[in-house]
Amino acid sequence: MAKAKIKFADVNVTVTVPVGTRIIEISEKVGSYIAYNCREGDCGSCMFTVTEGYDNLSRPSEYEKATLLEGYRDIIEGWRNAPNLESLEAALVRDNLVGRKCRLACQTQVYGDAVVAPLGS
Repeated sequence: MAKAKIKFADVNVTVTVPVGTRIIEISEKVGSYIAYNCREGDCGSCMFTVTEGYDNLSRPSEYEKATLLEGYRDIIEGWRNAPNLESLEAALVRDNLVGRKCRLACQTQVYGDAVVAPLGS
């Protein structure tokens, strides 16, 4: 069976897993701080960033793309509603998505080596 290495940057743990394993299944076992809720791609809470090896993961489905879009809209709305400059600056630092490739951990399968992290890490 083919294997791949996934590094969880937030906890500095690298594991070898069978190809086809979902990120959410691994993150739970290694103690990564990738949040999750529904495990079905509906809520978008398991959004994470891929810092290396984006092309070694499954392609996002149209369903995942729609959920990610809604997640981005929620983040932007949070920025708009910041009560003051300090809160906005803190949110921008925490949620900085510029240059990041985000996915949903419950939908993303591993096909090769990659490095992943929760948003904001």
